[in-house]
Amino acid sequence: MSLVPNERRAIAAIQFHRARRRAALESLLARLSGQSADLLSYDEVVGKLGVKSQASLGVRQIPIKAIVGSVGRYQDFSRTFLPRLESDEDRWVSVGAAAPRVTDLPPISVYKIGDVYFVLDGNHRVSLARAQRIDYLDAAVTEVRTRAPLPPGASPDGLIVAAEQAAFVASTRLDLLRPDADVTVSVPGQYRHLESHIEAYRYLLE
Repeated sequence: MSLVPNERRAIAAIQFHRARRRAALESLLARLSGQSADLLSYDEVVGKLGVKSQASLGVRQIPIKAIVGSVGRYQDFSRTFLPRLESDEDRWVSVGAAAPRVTDLPPISVYKIGDVYFVLDGNHRVSLARAQRIDYLDAAVTEVRTRAPLPPGASPDGLIVAAEQAAFVASTRLDLLRPDADVTVSVPGQYRHLESHIEAYRYLLE
């Protein structure tokens, strides 16, 4: 039997408070382990990696676990898209009551960088999908190609390395001169050493 909107609101409210408790626990465990429980900011990521081009891929199903950030709401949800703000309850519950399941709602909109996604529109739908244990959502996908790839896991150190790689590639133009060259490093600060070696080699050639 289909639930009426008021019944769906009641269920969504219960899901919201349960998800907020999980978000608080997730943040506590992250602080204890020294890890980050935050979503990534799309603007910060593309600012560090540099944008080469972008193209629409149309609507397709994407895995919820591959959504790691947001364009404008990255501080309102945890890394696993659990709601953090008590003031977000009304909006969260309204979206939850709009349809029996979040998959019945219109597709979300996302940016794709590498194998991960950033929500442009539909943050609450993603959060509800997490609460409803849904693995995939329909999304209008725009692929953004960056000068340096987003590292797996997107840790703070990884983002620093990616930003340094983007600057290194822009300076040396290796993406154009040697497109197959692998210049990936794992520790921040190593690209300065590579640049020093290149400058020393140039000096010897001259």
